[in-house]
Amino acid sequence: MPGLLQAPDSKFGSWKFAYALAAEFLGVMLFAFAGSATPAGTVSTQVSTPTAAGNSFSANWAPWGNGMSLAVLVYITANISGGHLNPAVTLATIVTGHIGLIKGCAYILCQICGACFGMLMVAGLVPGTYVGMGNFGTGCFAKGDGITLGMLFGWETVMTFVLVSVVYAVAIGEPSFGVMGPFAVGLALFAMVFAGSQFTGTAINPARALGPAIVFHCRWNQVWLYVIAECVGGVIAGILAGPLYGVGSPFLKKLLPWIHETETVKEDGKVVDMAHADHKDGKSHQHRNDIYDTSGTDAPLYPARPPHGNQHGHDGLTTIV
Repeated sequence: MPGLLQAPDSKFGSWKFAYALAAEFLGVMLFAFAGSATPAGTVSTQVSTPTAAGNSFSANWAPWGNGMSLAVLVYITANISGGHLNPAVTLATIVTGHIGLIKGCAYILCQICGACFGMLMVAGLVPGTYVGMGNFGTGCFAKGDGITLGMLFGWETVMTFVLVSVVYAVAIGEPSFGVMGPFAVGLALFAMVFAGSQFTGTAINPARALGPAIVFHCRWNQVWLYVIAECVGGVIAGILAGPLYGVGSPFLKKLLPWIHETETVKEDGKVVDMAHADHKDGKSHQHRNDIYDTSGTDAPLYPARPPHGNQHGHDGLTTIV
């Protein structure tokens, strides 16, 4: 059964899908703006001493600003687009079959465009910031002192893996954590920014890395490594989470022979929970919570979850349980 942050099951070009693309664009735009404008401070998250950024102490608010901004914006967009707001998340869901390839690519394009517009907002609203200002542009990411490119790749891969794993665990998988899902995703970003900002700046989002580079023309010699590492971390998280939280991708089903069908879609559009006790013997019984109608077209993108988690607009999943 789908979790909170799965993309809407709507036709490409439909109004629902257009709203979803707009939500991804605006969500990433506001996230890039808020996250970049949050003061990073001059105190390292690792030690209680001033960093090279200055001789005076000031708190590092980057973990708070980025984590809370992401949680709020996922809450806003979850019921419209699924609240991906990160190409690494979308790429992972493409691999695990939770969103189609064309739709996923459209999501990623809108996310990158949103990040660029967010940086344009920064250029227009933050004093001393302007388009094309170079490596000192607000929101540009850079590796810390003593950090090699290999370390940068490792940090961004691991941190993105953690973030995307949390997304699958609390929001895409079933049982999901309902309204607590977006908060947990924001908390995961908070933890990773707190841990890694001293070393990589903690982009954990290809759109967040590309936006400043495109608008401010900063550190093109490093941004490609951020993007690759984050995509790798996201895909690894999706592949590992897929068999645990539901696989919708046919080629993954072939690669994972130990999984078996736990849900199937009948010809009349109803989804049958094959893991339910009433169906393990091969018989089918009408039961309020294990068979639900998905054929309606006028339902909202994310109708209220029934008592035991059933939702509309679902194509069936396979898991190891």
